[in-house]
Amino acid sequence: MSRSDPTGALFLGTGAGVWIFFKGFRVFREFKIVADTPCMPIRSIPMGLVQVRGRALADQLIPSPITHTPCCFYQVKIEHYETGEHGGWKHYRTDMDGAKFYVQDQTGKVLVDSYSAEYDLPEGPPRVVDSAQIAPLMGTGASDEELLQYVQRAGANALATKMEHWLEKKGPLDDPQREQGRQALLEIARVIPKAMSGGANVRGNIPAELIERIMASHPQADPEKEARRQEFLQHIRETGNVPMPPASISVSSATGRYRLRESLILPGQEYHVTGTCVENPEAHEAHDRNMIVQGQNEKTFLISWKPEQEVQHDLRKRAVGMVFGGAALALFCLALLLGHLHLY
Repeated sequence: MSRSDPTGALFLGTGAGVWIFFKGFRVFREFKIVADTPCMPIRSIPMGLVQVRGRALADQLIPSPITHTPCCFYQVKIEHYETGEHGGWKHYRTDMDGAKFYVQDQTGKVLVDSYSAEYDLPEGPPRVVDSAQIAPLMGTGASDEELLQYVQRAGANALATKMEHWLEKKGPLDDPQREQGRQALLEIARVIPKAMSGGANVRGNIPAELIERIMASHPQADPEKEARRQEFLQHIRETGNVPMPPASISVSSATGRYRLRESLILPGQEYHVTGTCVENPEAHEAHDRNMIVQGQNEKTFLISWKPEQEVQHDLRKRAVGMVFGGAALALFCLALLLGHLHLY
């Protein structure tokens, strides 16, 4: 097949149109759920699907990666500029971080675990960094060098965050030994981002059961990897601890040109939350007993900074656009494909 043959592109266009078409129906279902679920005072919310509106607040704020703004939660979309015939800005990675935070209205407050949510938040101005032309820092926020280091470690951050969230949903466990292992893995997951950023000085104790599993791991075929594995096992055998990088770890920087956009959940700002209210397994006080998360059966979990009516309007508009736009794209590409293949 020659490079000028459009068959492959038409197949992809038809498939993309079909995918957008059915995705539109999923968005329309989300619109119906948001429209049909009444917004309730937080003090009165039941278990199950709920919709609340209130101001965000958190016990501990974190600085955002780009502007260093204290926030409850951040999401950063990273794009990489690719050269070539089909070059341009391509999605590279989406990074997010933050602790659970509260949403408070006049009647009370409820904890929100926003990790798995769909976010409808305002994006800050894009920040472009290029490893070939590192500009001096102007004003506040992260420097170009800091952002290139952040891009480099964003993948490890995302993996550690997923691991931490999965372990938190698992526990606490009834078996003391298994719970000890869960806590050890949680500590490891939480320290990985700090180690990558050069701020780790923590060593996690590993329970005996977990050490036995690590010791029973299969040897690596690569001699260098096997030598590192044996060194790792030797450290565990002698100390019972996870070897973590020292605080002075040097973090390499990403190379290339990147564009970053930052979205924040800010303390004191009002947000509209639609999700599933469950019992918090790690409650410490009355305000922690309930928590809004993504449900096991009903996956709708939306956090928006817009008023309720605007949230519904945007969902309906997006659903209609995707259904009709996807159908039009699929039919157009299919017609061109059939004509190209002389099938009609």
